[in-house]
Amino acid sequence: MRTILRLGKHTAIFSILFSLANWALISPAYTSDYITNYKRTPAIQNLPPQIAEWKSTPTVLICEHAPIDEVRVRSAVAFWQRLGYKILHLQSPIMEPSPCDQKKPTGYVTIHLITDGIPIPPTSLAETRFYVDNNTNEIEWATIYLRADVKKTVLEHELGHALGFLHFNKINHLMNEMWEMGGWDTDGLERKRE
Repeated sequence: MRTILRLGKHTAIFSILFSLANWALISPAYTSDYITNYKRTPAIQNLPPQIAEWKSTPTVLICEHAPIDEVRVRSAVAFWQRLGYKILHLQSPIMEPSPCDQKKPTGYVTIHLITDGIPIPPTSLAETRFYVDNNTNEIEWATIYLRADVKKTVLEHELGHALGFLHFNKINHLMNEMWEMGGWDTDGLERKRE
């Protein structure tokens, strides 16, 4: 998998690419007005790095043609809720215009099918992009793109990225960047109680 930081005018864009083949490489930014300023964020105290948190409770939306059903999404959301995170869930968008169609769906985690227009390596199982306000260091929205065949742990892993976690290459850990090396270990993912 690859992690890319692109700095824009006011928003840092974190693209988390879930790729089995090129797991330690960095790719150039997709648009020329962004720069890449680091390769990886090191784990702190041997825990998975969480670089930002949501400014408000996010709502997960299953967008049209998403390759996953409501039962599976509810299960993945409940997984993170058990770890102490507040996440809401809707089966599908109920308002117009739909957050699924917006460039900046503030307050939402939208789940989409990977399509031809999304620049993702062919070996990637999924990709999550989450958007952080540089001034507040808070996540404003996130977008998850999934392949048609969603493997176990992939949605939970991608929701982890949507919650601000980067990769953590401990064997059997949920946030391991290589799906084949990952698992259900949640060490360091529990929400800190305030």
